Amino acid sequence: MEKVFHSRYSSEPTVCRVELFTWEKLDYVDKVKEAFGLK
Repeated sequence: MEKVFHSRYSSEPTVCRVELFTWEKLDYVDKVKEAFGLK
């Protein structure tokens, strides 16, 4: 998702990519560790 930030100090808006629900990636930590034989 892209978010546009406006600043009173800059005439140009800043566009940043942001991720929502980043904890969903954490669901794969155990699967990745298992795949590489890590504990």
